[in-house]
Amino acid sequence: MVQLQRLGLLTVAPGLLSLATANEYDYDVLVVGGGSSGTHAAIQLQQSGKSVALVEKEYRLGGHTNTYKDTATGETFDYGTQVLVNTTTVRHLFDSLNIPLAPFKPGGQPKAVDFRNSVVGPSWPVVDANASAAALDKYEALLTQYPDDFFRGYHLPDPVPEDLLMPWGDFLRKYDLGALAYDGFLQFQGMGNILAQPTLYVMKLFNPMQVSARKDKTKVSQANHNQQALWDAAEQKLGMGNSSVVKCANIKSITRSSSCVTLVAQTPSGTQTLRAKKLLMTIPPKVALLDQFLDLNTEETDLFSRFNSSGYWNAVVANTGFLQGVSMYNYDAKAAFGIPGLPGAYYFTAEIDNLYSVQYSTPMEASDDYFTSDILATVQRIRDALDLPPANQSTTIQASNNHSPFALSVSVEEIKNGFYKRFVALQGMTNTFWTGANWASGSSSTIWDFTEVEILPAILKSLE
Repeated sequence: MVQLQRLGLLTVAPGLLSLATANEYDYDVLVVGGGSSGTHAAIQLQQSGKSVALVEKEYRLGGHTNTYKDTATGETFDYGTQVLVNTTTVRHLFDSLNIPLAPFKPGGQPKAVDFRNSVVGPSWPVVDANASAAALDKYEALLTQYPDDFFRGYHLPDPVPEDLLMPWGDFLRKYDLGALAYDGFLQFQGMGNILAQPTLYVMKLFNPMQVSARKDKTKVSQANHNQQALWDAAEQKLGMGNSSVVKCANIKSITRSSSCVTLVAQTPSGTQTLRAKKLLMTIPPKVALLDQFLDLNTEETDLFSRFNSSGYWNAVVANTGFLQGVSMYNYDAKAAFGIPGLPGAYYFTAEIDNLYSVQYSTPMEASDDYFTSDILATVQRIRDALDLPPANQSTTIQASNNHSPFALSVSVEEIKNGFYKRFVALQGMTNTFWTGANWASGSSSTIWDFTEVEILPAILKSLE
């Protein structure tokens, strides 16, 4: 039960007696991070009758969801998270918040272009559909050797099979699955050089849920191309009853004991202290992010310091000068499987009028200025490849978001040496639980499944 206390703090100054007030809230669970995973978890905990405080540093909930509203037409489109798998978990969340879903339809007529070398690519599709279907069947059969909890979280076989440790490109060659390579590059973004990544990481993204979605064509998106509406509805629901949302929160400290978790944050309305029985962390487990406020123990610090990561951005670009309604896909005919090197954009998707959505990744750290300059240079290189006339107006970036660090990974040696056994064992230590992309995979559908099957039952049991 929530207890809202108004505490009178008596302060004395020469000749002056004043009464100051501070807010102190008591909850069952504190959820740190109001992205997809944190907001979903908070909603589910609330539906289970628990009191929740959801703490988010930004002015909105939704994390990697980014929705753009065109001022001229009032229309919206998603340029962050756009696609979900039509699972029971996904439908339940949308239905519970009265947000409609619809079959996903990619925008624009696709055209392949080598973004870096200004070369027109082959006709679309760049991979034969029959070859892709056959490879997908073969890949699906290979996945049956792994249990469900392997794809849901990081429950790895012991010893870890060599197939999971070899680079994804080598795995594709070993099993003659090259027809899947380019689709994987486009769909599972933000991994830097995807062909060099251990197969473990790509397979957890390209899991049986994703295979079924491709075969059965069951991908969905928000019906009005406005996924932000889901998180706005979630915020409204969390603000009712025994839970709350704290946005624009600059967390100063989180201290954990055997009986309580205490969070202190600076907010637009002043300093807030929130106390709870349990803590659910959903932000990337990187030491540089967490040690600013969280009382990391030696095991957490040791594990989290081993992660590598990629950079990932999305943006809305105007006045590209591209042909109306044509979406540009990055394809390098001279590279293995046609997969271009990064840093670079995956594609420019035609949206409303002259607006394009863009997704971009780099395998190393890079600045926002680097991203901006490279996007503008890429637009010009595409125009050069297609021999297009100069645009009527200068190309501009209307909106952009830096979602780095992205796709956290460790070396093959770390995986062999039991990194993920220790990683999974952190769940529940010091009243702290963890969820998000780095505990399951980068797919919202998989993260929500992991949270509902593994994390929430553990939290609820610990509260008994």
